[in-house]
Amino acid sequence: MRKFCILSLLAVSTVMFFVACSGKKYDNAPSDVALTLYTGLTSGDVAAVTENIYFQDSLDYNVFKDYFQMAVASEDYKARTSGFKADYKVVSEKINGEEATVALEGVGPLGNMLKINVKLLLIDNKWKVDGNHGVFHTEFPEE
Repeated sequence: MRKFCILSLLAVSTVMFFVACSGKKYDNAPSDVALTLYTGLTSGDVAAVTENIYFQDSLDYNVFKDYFQMAVASEDYKARTSGFKADYKVVSEKINGEEATVALEGVGPLGNMLKINVKLLLIDNKWKVDGNHGVFHTEFPEE
């Protein structure tokens, strides 16, 4: 009986090890991070934005964070985003090692159709939007 218990524990441990090792290499999906960040930008969710963006230099990060907090508190920001609910859709997601690109489409706060290409980096097993890269917006022509 003792041999059976030891073999059973060994088998279960081996299976758990292989399941853990065969899982994904990161804690979140690039497309989820891109959607969270862009929804946060237009809803004023400072925590969602600052938790999902990465700058190589901490000074750049702090300047961005302070600026975004100030912008969200402004009357202009409130007027431009009043009644707007982000509804961006993921068009594509490409992962290449520790970099990813996500394409989003949706209507922006000004009512124009946007395509947003978002570059992300894998930082400490979490995808984050690359704040140093910038983001490319493309307006679709009106039909």
